[in-house]
Amino acid sequence: MVLKSKENKILIDKIMKEFSHTTGHASVLVDIQGSEVTQLHNFTTFCQKMRANPKTRALCQKCDLFGGLEATKLVDSPHIYRCHAGLIDFSVPIIINDQLVAFFTSGQLITENENDFESIHPFQTDWQHDAELVKAYQSLPVRTSEEIAASAEILRIISNYYLKRKLETEIEKKPTLLTPKLKGKETKTFEKNKEIEKSLKYIEKNLNKSLTLEEVASHVHLSSFYFSKLFKKETGKNFIHYINDEKMELAQSMLINTSLPIDVISSNLGFSHTSYFCKIFKKKFGTTPKNYRKTFSLKAN
Repeated sequence: MVLKSKENKILIDKIMKEFSHTTGHASVLVDIQGSEVTQLHNFTTFCQKMRANPKTRALCQKCDLFGGLEATKLVDSPHIYRCHAGLIDFSVPIIINDQLVAFFTSGQLITENENDFESIHPFQTDWQHDAELVKAYQSLPVRTSEEIAASAEILRIISNYYLKRKLETEIEKKPTLLTPKLKGKETKTFEKNKEIEKSLKYIEKNLNKSLTLEEVASHVHLSSFYFSKLFKKETGKNFIHYINDEKMELAQSMLINTSLPIDVISSNLGFSHTSYFCKIFKKKFGTTPKNYRKTFSLKAN
């Protein structure tokens, strides 16, 4: 994986260290499951104590994950939010060759206005009765909303205009650094029809969106009518069936290998309604996403 390359880990860790040193903010890189990938730079005493407790650490990681996922929904903009403890963080996604690989997370700040930013997690930790946390909270950096937004923008620029280009250039030299979305999944190629091969690559890169036949047909410069017939002939499936099958394979992997909530998985696969996602999943696998995950959890235990 691109982030597991020794050279890249050193580079990213250096970026985070320098960013924290310059701004005074805590920072860390987390993967798409919310787990820390780099060292914890400039973490406050308050957050170190929070993460020392397994229960609140899990909440911290969920906030990192949810904040990152929200950032992916924005158009070229970081997401600023309050964590479960009320501190302000911001997140910037790292997207390489149209694949989401990680999130920059920074912050651990407070502002004088408690209504500046919305909470990212429905559960709010009650830490006000812990004397050590109260003392640590009083030492947290105070910033205005404008200062926080400026720091978040700097991190976005670093991610989009420096790191992204550097990593994509490296991937061109070593394509295996960017892992496929599903382990063991074979790449489908169609030697006899380049348009279909091109359309499948486009679909694979955009499974997080709500794809239409017209959009993909336009991408390969074919009429919708002709593309639909050609697609069925070459793949053996109609367009919608193929798209849903591909998305359900990804959903299957996410349910087994991550702790992402079902509504988040649904949203990340381009479904506007979780109920429709569940309907398609049950049609494919004969059970609901919730029961599917429960079954595999029992097997794992």
